[in-house]
Amino acid sequence: MGSKVAEELSDELQREMLAMTPAERMEIAFALGERDLRLYMAENEVTREEALAHFRRESQAGRHHYSRSKAG
Repeated sequence: MGSKVAEELSDELQREMLAMTPAERMEIAFALGERDLRLYMAENEVTREEALAHFRRESQAGRHHYSRSKAG
């Protein structure tokens, strides 16, 4: 059971997102991605190109993992 405050904040965020256009939501998504990229670069002291290469490798590796949900 979640808190009433958390539930109200979640509902408010959902209403705000639904009120946005798809373009506005995409803008937020890209901004968050850029922020995360910069955080990774700063934390790991790597260049933008190195950070992007890391995320590409991680993305490719994730496509080859066995899904536990498919295990019967």
